[in-house]
Amino acid sequence: MKIYSILISHIFIIWSTHLYAETHHFTNVVSTNTWVQFAGHLSINQMNPENGQDEVAVFVDDGNGGELIVGATTVGTTNDNYYLISIFGDDTQTAEKDGAVPGDILIFKVWHNQSSTEQTIDNDHMNSEIGAGLILPDLPPVFGSVHGEQFGYLNLQFVNSDIQTTKVVIPTNSLTGLLFWMCFLILMSVYLLRHQSQRVKYKKAAHFS
Repeated sequence: MKIYSILISHIFIIWSTHLYAETHHFTNVVSTNTWVQFAGHLSINQMNPENGQDEVAVFVDDGNGGELIVGATTVGTTNDNYYLISIFGDDTQTAEKDGAVPGDILIFKVWHNQSSTEQTIDNDHMNSEIGAGLILPDLPPVFGSVHGEQFGYLNLQFVNSDIQTTKVVIPTNSLTGLLFWMCFLILMSVYLLRHQSQRVKYKKAAHFS
């Protein structure tokens, strides 16, 4: 597991220049000359995301009561189920705020393509994990002052009860559930009895031979 994490970390570090994977939901990111990178695993209802389709974006306060998008990427660009995102800093040569400034809290959002659902990921659905060669991110994540810093892993958990999963649950407190488990126990009992009788038969045959 440690070797796998190190390999992933090295792959992330190679992408030290601007990373801007094409996105279809999160758009209008302004590329500037300053940036940092965040990387991590994304899960959708405790399952893997749809690589190449689900998206991660980062926003900051725009200073006027709204939000400004400062980075966006698709999941699986570098490694399946992982995102790697460049978050751009403010261009001091322009009058308006067009990027993050040191101290800005980073607002992570996820677009789940299959359900067409956008969700802001709160601190309770983030967790940080040490990665070789990467800086352990704070919670909540904050834009730093050093250009080119690479943070990881910041794992994101998208949770939506409206999304159907493939898990099958057999209730035990219903008539259907009780009948299922009764049938299961009967079949197991029959199997064990037959298996035991065959063992006795083989022992007798071996004794007389």
